[in-house]
Amino acid sequence: MQTLGKQLVTLIAQIGEHLGFESSCEVEAADSAWVDVVWFDKRLSPKTLGFERSSLRRAPVLPLVGFEVEISTGNNPKHIKGSVSNLNNLSALLGVLVVGNPSIDNLRLRTKMLRDETFEKVERTLMDRVYRWIYAESQPTTRVVVMTEREISAWAQRIGLTIPTPPTEQMPA
Repeated sequence: MQTLGKQLVTLIAQIGEHLGFESSCEVEAADSAWVDVVWFDKRLSPKTLGFERSSLRRAPVLPLVGFEVEISTGNNPKHIKGSVSNLNNLSALLGVLVVGNPSIDNLRLRTKMLRDETFEKVERTLMDRVYRWIYAESQPTTRVVVMTEREISAWAQRIGLTIPTPPTEQMPA
């Protein structure tokens, strides 16, 4: 299935702006914890308060929603746990872990039992696994939900945003 790739991060930021949040990408939640997209309350945001960097360490800002995007590594428990750790460091009211289409395709290719299944079936299987990794092993300190790339795209369409054209793979000459 096609993927938006890194444009998925941009789309999430655009959804936040459209909904009235201030969106920032690559936000430093701690020394070694960076969150892909954060939606801030505009009254207490880095831009409003004049912070040039997106670091939260000493900034009196209010992150409301944090997004960690696993484009192709969403089928790796270690990456999921790292993303949950980053969301914990952010301390937003809601954490969202977004699993990209390549993660689902990778699971299908690597799992013999799933090779002949539909994309939707493999997607459900991976979502079940990710929720188990989050709540049984990672033990988040904030509410974390899991969304797929397809769900993010559908959300953007529902609110009238244009979905970017997926990048085309360049064939070597």
